[in-house]
Amino acid sequence: MPITDEQAKQVKEQLLKQLDNFPEDKQEQIKKQINSMTTGQIEDFVKQNKLTHLGGQCIFCSIVSNQTPSYKIAENKDAIAILDINPLSKGHSLIIPKEHLEKIPQSTKDLAQEVAQNLQEKFNPNKIKIKELKIMNHSLIEVIPIYGNETEKREASEEELKQLQEEITKPKEIKIEEKQKIEEPIEKEQIPILPSRIP
Repeated sequence: MPITDEQAKQVKEQLLKQLDNFPEDKQEQIKKQINSMTTGQIEDFVKQNKLTHLGGQCIFCSIVSNQTPSYKIAENKDAIAILDINPLSKGHSLIIPKEHLEKIPQSTKDLAQEVAQNLQEKFNPNKIKIKELKIMNHSLIEVIPIYGNETEKREASEEELKQLQEEITKPKEIKIEEKQKIEEPIEKEQIPILPSRIP
């Protein structure tokens, strides 16, 4: 589907916003290059770079559309919860609205609360921080369990993330005592039968 001049202009604006990510000495040259691109060239650029929506590639949109693999731990109709691949702590999660939105819907906030509660039950951190972020103009919520004085993010291995995903998504086990309570039939109180008395 060909893009309009208006969309091409939007893509240019988005690309110019990303200039900070480039080395300073290259910024001016890249800026000139972007500004001189025709609508056709912009369209080719969008196709070549597989931009999921006009306005630059958003990693979160590509996670939601399953183009980028992730470790999903929860989902509702409007959002998904995934494990952060560079966690600050065990269970560090991101709650991503399925739509590329500026404002976070209530249902996404509800999912963040659910995830926080689940992490609290499973790993018993001292506290859980929930904060809203905006990355590449995609609003999301970060849920960070705090166990001590975590200060540095680190890269988690695929194996570690898979294991954690299983641990978090595993249904809660009922404790044996609770199970017995459920299974024990309620005994009916026996009414003693008295021998019939002859008056």
